[in-house]
Amino acid sequence: MPVMDAINKVDKLVQVQVLFLQHPEGVKTREVAEFLNVSQRTARRYLSELSERGRLPVYREGRVWKLVAGAKFDLLPVRLNLDEALSLYLAARMLSAYSDKHNSHVVSALFKLASAMPKPVGKHIERAAEAVAQRRVFPGYMDVLEGLVQAWAERRQLHIDYRDAQGKVSQRVFDTYFIEPSFAGYACYAIGYDHFRGEIRIFKAERIEQVKLLNSTYEVQVDFDPYAYLQHAWGIMGGDEVVEVKLRFAPRVVHRIRESDWPGVIGAEVNDDASCTLTFCVNHVLEMKPWIRGWGEDCEVLLPQGLREEIAGEMRRAGALYGKDKQ
Repeated sequence: MPVMDAINKVDKLVQVQVLFLQHPEGVKTREVAEFLNVSQRTARRYLSELSERGRLPVYREGRVWKLVAGAKFDLLPVRLNLDEALSLYLAARMLSAYSDKHNSHVVSALFKLASAMPKPVGKHIERAAEAVAQRRVFPGYMDVLEGLVQAWAERRQLHIDYRDAQGKVSQRVFDTYFIEPSFAGYACYAIGYDHFRGEIRIFKAERIEQVKLLNSTYEVQVDFDPYAYLQHAWGIMGGDEVVEVKLRFAPRVVHRIRESDWPGVIGAEVNDDASCTLTFCVNHVLEMKPWIRGWGEDCEVLLPQGLREEIAGEMRRAGALYGKDKQ
């Protein structure tokens, strides 16, 4: 009798791959057996078979099976219905729109996704892949992303050379806790523990000039939850401190405002003059400012007072700029 029923082999392989990615420190035969609901003997034979055939890059060290350092493999196939395929199509379109750099992995992933879709949908995902393929190449950026992803997957520490917004370069040892994209500036960010500062910090991938994977490993702080950390973030700037922001929107834009659930909204009130006041709870106002400015005279900052004065000052200076007599 075969080690695994042929019908289930692909699903089992994907499950085992995920198991090893989640446990870079290694997995015991007993744990694999419990995970797959088979005997330890069957699990041992299955792992040996996968390893010998090159399907799963693992080796045995005593009672523990470990992934070969730097090993990569496909986690597909994934079976989708048509509605699920539509969800991934929308995600692919957004990925294409917000990928301002050439990324061969994005291109490859989109082409694979396209091949698994119904032809009318797949051809548009192929076009999305082609658009990303034509983006400008940024030297070193792919090395940085690959280093961050490998460190994250294997929980290995990174040595990074980081250039701040002022252009100053510093060297850090960094534990990657989370990777988050941001629509602002088409950027990608790494959230984790910075040993140089001794606290959780956010690093923009585009400002990391070099990464070196270290042999030392790390554990994520038990009280760190990336989703709680970003719960009140307007964009990428999360944390524990929150600020209450109140904005009044003119009647002519209320219908547009009410069409979306904006990040951090905790209250909405329609006023007697048909204007609308939204109350937000956010970690930082910095990332909200471009959005507020975008509404122009149709958005008035009520709170906090400091933000109100800042936006008002910018509006006055902009008005003065456009009011200058152009001779």
